[in-house]
Amino acid sequence: MQGIYLHILADTLGSAAVIASTVLTHLWPWAGWDPLASFLIAVLILLSAIPLVKSSARRLLLTIPDNVEYNLRETLSGVPALKGVASYAAPKFWIDDRNGVEDKLLGIMHVMAARGADVEDVRDRVRSYLLERGIDITLQVEREGEANCWCNMGRSLVGGTHGPSSSVHY
Repeated sequence: MQGIYLHILADTLGSAAVIASTVLTHLWPWAGWDPLASFLIAVLILLSAIPLVKSSARRLLLTIPDNVEYNLRETLSGVPALKGVASYAAPKFWIDDRNGVEDKLLGIMHVMAARGADVEDVRDRVRSYLLERGIDITLQVEREGEANCWCNMGRSLVGGTHGPSSSVHY
């Protein structure tokens, strides 16, 4: 929506600059009014595009504010303590700004359920835990020892194993 507003604003100001250069050329015959108006239009478009590009880049890079990240890290530290959770990996989070309010996080994460734990119960526990803290999440849950995940969680790698806490990225 912001992009549409900025586009209309740039078009309106561009039209005003063309009208102004036409009037100035009529009153004071100088060939520089039109290039000057074109330069001003270009500057206006550039200045209006910068906030839009920054906003798009923040969304594409899944950035979140520092204070939100601090709270998120603290929240995630409680996930392994939940009953039936062996570990987690590959968490990705971003700000939910669909309604113009940026007070909620959306995310995805892979959770490894402990051997013998009910996978659905683990999914419900983790989801409820995160929902209580304002995080709407999509979870992939697998039982410990089943190595079918794309993120290699639970598989042996050369030189050691892939642990959840050491590989958490935002």
